[in-house]
Amino acid sequence: MKFIAFENIHLDEAASLLAIRHMYDRSINSELPSKFEEATYAKKAIEALFNEKDSFGIAAMNDSELVGYMIGSIQTDKNRERHTWIKYAGMAIAESEDAELYRELYVEFAKKMVELGSFNHYVMVPSGNKSTLDAWFHLGFAYEQVHGIRDLSVSSERVFEDIQIRVATSEDEKRVRELATVIMEHQAKSPVFAPGFIEEREDYQEGYAEIINDEAATLWLALYKNEIVGFQVFESAAASDENLLTPESCISLVVGATVETSRGMGVSTALLQHGLTFTDKEGYKLCETDWRITNLESSRFWPKNGFKPIAYRLVRKIDPRIIWATGV
Repeated sequence: MKFIAFENIHLDEAASLLAIRHMYDRSINSELPSKFEEATYAKKAIEALFNEKDSFGIAAMNDSELVGYMIGSIQTDKNRERHTWIKYAGMAIAESEDAELYRELYVEFAKKMVELGSFNHYVMVPSGNKSTLDAWFHLGFAYEQVHGIRDLSVSSERVFEDIQIRVATSEDEKRVRELATVIMEHQAKSPVFAPGFIEEREDYQEGYAEIINDEAATLWLALYKNEIVGFQVFESAAASDENLLTPESCISLVVGATVETSRGMGVSTALLQHGLTFTDKEGYKLCETDWRITNLESSRFWPKNGFKPIAYRLVRKIDPRIIWATGV
């Protein structure tokens, strides 16, 4: 076994590996789009990743045969600093290989990332493949985000007499702006500890206010005694030839929150029931959303309401002192 830089000449073989992996993933999560079981579509997904700016890949070769690959890209932002993403289509190994090969690929991949100054590594892993998950856990990765999906045909008949649901209007803008930072403030607390930068508050408020008039999205408000106590935003989840996670006829629950003083009243449940009933009538079949696994309220609420994990975002943070603290 040898490890070399991934090149365009490896795309066809890599596509075959990903198509087979996706076939297995769909045997567990049948909601995933079926077309990526075909190497033609799997290749498009890999090409999109490999053509991203600052992408880098490792190919595992057994003689002249590609038996595994790993592709990622370096990005920089305020929250994650200089970091690396290995997206959902960014890795696959041959069926004949043990999941240990993922660890071997990461050895070579991570070496290059650290050399380039990337110390925060993120990977998207299928939820149903225990051996693959274990391989990443044994590399020091941990859960950060869950991506879930549910069938709209599973509905609740619960009646919420004290909670009214309606679409936001321009008259709600002031209150919507006030609610825009609810999630940011909540997730800055224990045990999530996700930084919420005060200078981003205005951006959040502008973004939420814009949703009110966004024809592609629906902002549902929950009212209790004429006071807005929660919201959820739905918009169409666009399927593409590059996205293995989003099926056709899928709505995305982009964001949702309940004000702290109104939790436990059924606000989020009422919003979800109303939103899903509406989208079902619009012809959608599935709904996707995602949540922080350390957000206890979210990680309990979404699975309880029918969302099953289809992928996990895992993270590993490497001590940057390793650049100079080499032990020699």
